[in-house]
Amino acid sequence: MNIGDTIEYNDYYGTRKSGVLSAIGSDKDSYDDLMLENGVFFYKSKKLNKYVPVKDKSIDSIYIAVVGFRDVMDYILPTEVLND
Repeated sequence: MNIGDTIEYNDYYGTRKSGVLSAIGSDKDSYDDLMLENGVFFYKSKKLNKYVPVKDKSIDSIYIAVVGFRDVMDYILPTEVLND
C-alpha cells in the first residue's frame, strides 16, 4: 500500500467502498512529516534525523485520506483498510 494505490474499506454504515489513497496525516505533533512505503508508516525522527517506522501503539494516531466516487473524501484509520 502506497500513496496513489486503490484501496478498499468499509464506510461508517458498513458499505464496502474503494478509493485512491491520496494522503496520510496524524494528530500527533511529533508525526508532522509522515511517509508511507509498502504499507509501512514512517515518521521523521527529530532526534535521529531519519525516517523510522511508526510504533504499533501509535498507529491509531495516523489517518488516511481516500478519494472515492465523485471525488468524495473519506478519512479512515489504517486498521480499516481491507486489502494490503
